Amino acid sequence: MCARCRDRDTHYHYYATGDTYNTDHDCSWENGLVCTSDVNGKTCKDYEVNFKCPNIGTCPACAKWTPWMDRDNPSGNGDAEHVGPTGFNPCSGHEPIDIQCRVTGTNQPWDQTGQVIKVKCTSSEGFVCENSDQPSGEFCKDYEVRFLCP
Repeated sequence: MCARCRDRDTHYHYYATGDTYNTDHDCSWENGLVCTSDVNGKTCKDYEVNFKCPNIGTCPACAKWTPWMDRDNPSGNGDAEHVGPTGFNPCSGHEPIDIQCRVTGTNQPWDQTGQVIKVKCTSSEGFVCENSDQPSGEFCKDYEVRFLCP
């Protein structure tokens, strides 16, 4: 249910390499990661993609979504909904299986806002939008996340 894409040499996350990815192929479970020199404008880095399948045994109904959480506001540097080593663990010590991210109060999916996103809604890292990445002095929207826990 999760994909992790990173530069094979530096191990930087794909979104931190500066490459541009083909539409709808930016490290998703469904489409993977595609970077072509036509879209990127130069030779792409060498990437590795790892897929993580949930291990919830014979009880898929045992996996539960957490309530929607809004732990940060977009004032200051932006909106950070971290999880894992730099954040918190919403799944009582277990690694989350999946994550959903949206704009608080509107239910608009994060990837339909047109904003520049630093950490793109991954269950291993969470979600981060930085105000300094937004064009024309805009601020990040206020986002909320929820996790599918085993």
